[in-house]
Amino acid sequence: MDCTLATGIRAELHAFVAAAGTRRSLSTTCHIGHPGGEQAGWPHDVTTDHALRSDLVERAIDGLTVAEGACAWVRRGGELAVSDVDAEWFAAARMGFARHGLSLPAFFVLNRNGWLDLVTEERRRWSRVRAGPPSNAR
Repeated sequence: MDCTLATGIRAELHAFVAAAGTRRSLSTTCHIGHPGGEQAGWPHDVTTDHALRSDLVERAIDGLTVAEGACAWVRRGGELAVSDVDAEWFAAARMGFARHGLSLPAFFVLNRNGWLDLVTEERRRWSRVRAGPPSNAR
């Protein structure tokens, strides 16, 4: 994975954990753009169909200053396994990026414990993600 993308998704994960706090129930949100940078995001709505989700992704890409290198991610509670919601947004992201002639380099699912990339099937899991900014130490 590209170093910039890895740093950005770690920043998104830390921000998500900080925002989630100790709440048990977390809303699901989809984001399009550059992790840790310019992005658009909105909450998941069960009444939204595939066509509308694809249009939302396409419009989000339209709004980016630089679309090259953009990706998509879903932030949600629950287990770090593919859910129906993830699959719905993944399909919409592939369609929206294709409409712009772009490949979807990554589609991340983030939860309190890590992330899963549906494009590469790569995953990172921690026993505890700290809510602060990511450390430079490895």
